[in-house]
Amino acid sequence: MITRFRVCNYKALRDVTLDLTPVHVLIGPNDSGKTSLLEALAAVCRSVDHQLTDAFVGPWQGLDLVWQHDTTAMLAFELHVETDGASFRYELSCRPTSSGRGMRIDKENFISASCENELTKKDQPYSRVWQTLSQGVGTSDEIRHIAKRVQDGLSGVQFYRWTPDFLALPAASDSNRRFRMEPSGFGLARCLDDIAGFDPGRFLELQRRFIDIFPEFRAIRLVPEPAYRAPTNVEQTLLLQQTDGKGIYFELADERQAIRAAQASDGVLLVLAYLALLHLPTQYAPRVLLIEEPENGIHPRRLQDVLKILREAVQQQQRTQVLLTTHSPYVVDLFEPHEVTLCRKVEDGSIAVRRLSESRTVRDQLDVFTLGEIWTGEGDDALAESLASATEGTP
Repeated sequence: MITRFRVCNYKALRDVTLDLTPVHVLIGPNDSGKTSLLEALAAVCRSVDHQLTDAFVGPWQGLDLVWQHDTTAMLAFELHVETDGASFRYELSCRPTSSGRGMRIDKENFISASCENELTKKDQPYSRVWQTLSQGVGTSDEIRHIAKRVQDGLSGVQFYRWTPDFLALPAASDSNRRFRMEPSGFGLARCLDDIAGFDPGRFLELQRRFIDIFPEFRAIRLVPEPAYRAPTNVEQTLLLQQTDGKGIYFELADERQAIRAAQASDGVLLVLAYLALLHLPTQYAPRVLLIEEPENGIHPRRLQDVLKILREAVQQQQRTQVLLTTHSPYVVDLFEPHEVTLCRKVEDGSIAVRRLSESRTVRDQLDVFTLGEIWTGEGDDALAESLASATEGTP
């Protein structure tokens, strides 16, 4: 599990340290750095499996990712990780090329109780961890051991901004994307089919949980039909040529007919996607699961089901950690103060973060109000002031 994440000079994240719990939520107004924190964490995790240019996803060029386009600034990341009963610190700094889409290593370090190792091969377009595990030529046993520890602690990040329309699309099988959905949710049908093929009992348990939440259905069916292949840019899915695959159908409890996924509500599809994550085989479960605004498309009463599913995923999968963003007080109600971090933009345009457990306002009111009620009633600015007062030691 990642217990602490520090990021410097990534977009508005001038110097931010985030203390994390197994399930953690980021709150704050728009443009307060929540998505940037998820992007930065995803990038450094992806760097153990990808070359640096591919680790930083999205349409960026040159200094687009750097704080105020500062030509002297380095993107710097530091992660404290606990895995298999041991802990280590991994540091990575890199710099983008001044133009075009390129990224080069500046420094890479591994620190544990037993060793400190500078891994850096400066000016390379990949981390030493990625190079060691993907190529392994001329590498010592010590470096291979370190690289494997870092990979075991960070690999397998999945970042989701689910859109129900994409969740509903039929999908073709793809051996390179087993048990995975695209960030938009495309590939849910394929993921469900992978689960059913790998372990039918696991799929039946998923179906049982789904029917417990939505008793109007009696079964989930995966039906062969024209489908789509996973695209390089999932936003172009609807323009791709169809191929063979499977679609999702729901059998109604009181009728013999089945409805297509596209006819189901957004909430049904979103809950089904969360259940798919919960029922992934352990070896395919994400190490780090990043989710933006899980409340979108889901009735507030269903949010409790969703958060229960996510917490169960952390407990059952044993290797999964969840970090999500939200604007919903109903989501915040389902967390403890130490599991919630408030993000806000300060005067110089940089981002500051603090956990709500550090707020005296929260501590004083929690016996009377829920955490979501306190956040809604006080507002971001007042909570930020109470956090600042706590830092300065004022009463």
